Amino acid sequence: MLLHEILHFFGRAICHQLEDRSLQVSGNALTVCARDTGIYIGVFSTLIYLQFTKRKQSITIPSIKVSFVLLMFLFPLMIDGLGSYTHLFDSNNPRRLVTGIAFGFILPYFIYPLLSKKNFNHESVAVLSKSKDLFIPLMISAFLGGLFYLGQPSHIVLDSFIIFSVIGWFSLLSSFLFPFIRKAGLKCALSIMVSLTFLSLLSMAHAWVLSLPI
Repeated sequence: MLLHEILHFFGRAICHQLEDRSLQVSGNALTVCARDTGIYIGVFSTLIYLQFTKRKQSITIPSIKVSFVLLMFLFPLMIDGLGSYTHLFDSNNPRRLVTGIAFGFILPYFIYPLLSKKNFNHESVAVLSKSKDLFIPLMISAFLGGLFYLGQPSHIVLDSFIIFSVIGWFSLLSSFLFPFIRKAGLKCALSIMVSLTFLSLLSMAHAWVLSLPI
């Protein structure tokens, strides 16, 4: 199926795609591993919340105290990943999914405010200023994570969701290359083009490395 091949192609840009480390849906392994699935579920959940609730506000990155608390969410994935790759202990896909979500959902709190047109002025407020700004994205992440773990809906839908999130995240990062462009539509189009090009090059490089004789 062409769509499956396209999703697999872009998934290869960011993931090793080992089947035993990927969630299984109807007998099919998802395009990216459980850990990367969790990361992009988290990224999507916080981004979509911030886009709907903060896009018209003047916001800044979290305070030092809040940032320290947020950064604590990085450690579960770091510990699980390090322990797994060094064979200190065995991990599993549910743990990879959960630690990935914990890692991914905090990243937009530090990136999204930098896109605020009016950030860093005296009227700006921290992007995470209320408890709901933390708990709602976390609840969205938990809900989506549950759907993925239960394999609902089909693997094509779930794969499409993740790759859409991957492209969206890289497009957001690419938009920082065009601070001089004021037209939102043009900036968005260029950012998506750069994101797709970069991911395509990564995917092809990954495929080339895998093809090399050991």
